[in-house]
Amino acid sequence: MTKIILFKSESDGGDKFVEELEKNNFVVQSIPSIDFEFKNLDILSEKLRKSNDYEGIIFTSPRSIFATQQLLKSNPDNLKSWSDKRNFTVGESTYNLAKKLISLETAGKEAGNAQNLSTIIISCYNKNKLTKPFLFPCGNLKQDILEKNLNENSILLDCIEVYDTIPHPNLENAILKLKEEDDINFIVYFSPSGIKYSMPFIKHHNLPLSKCKLIAIGPSTKRCMRDYNLECYAMCEKPSPESLLNVLKK
Repeated sequence: MTKIILFKSESDGGDKFVEELEKNNFVVQSIPSIDFEFKNLDILSEKLRKSNDYEGIIFTSPRSIFATQQLLKSNPDNLKSWSDKRNFTVGESTYNLAKKLISLETAGKEAGNAQNLSTIIISCYNKNKLTKPFLFPCGNLKQDILEKNLNENSILLDCIEVYDTIPHPNLENAILKLKEEDDINFIVYFSPSGIKYSMPFIKHHNLPLSKCKLIAIGPSTKRCMRDYNLECYAMCEKPSPESLLNVLKK
């Protein structure tokens, strides 16, 4: 049977990936490669109270939704004012989380990455000049693609870093155990951070990557593979089990 290793965060919808892959007769192991620490929640809380200052809110990661949920739980009256705005998420995972955790309807779930999301947002306004920015809670390693594309079209973001991305504390032990595994066919990376944090351990413990086919979730992860001189077997356009299955079945 085909064996697959997923390098991802614990909050990147791992269960649904494992479930869908196992349903299709793959052997799957999920390794948490990154963890997160929240910060600046007092600043985010203040901004959430001032919804009239914003066109809407944009989420591009589950962590930004978790941070927002923490604050809206203690101030539920703030939620109604955001529900009346035009809000966006980058993919199905963030769309589902926003709906489930903070009861917020959003557009953009079909995007899959920041480049596509910026196109969707720009098309919604047809070059109409906005007088207010979007609130954009994000992480310390966010890409500049979304902000750059929107700024070029006179759509402004109020960016606030609400979490730091850090290596998962059990990452090295998990990689060490992989040396005992036979016949790993595919390794799937969900983010550039997963590559950045795992590669020193992979090299130190001489894990033979040349025997595996590497799959990137999204263009930024693919670019990171190239930066590390890793051969990318394929890229998933969207961070969804269906997109990964399509790549694996080619």
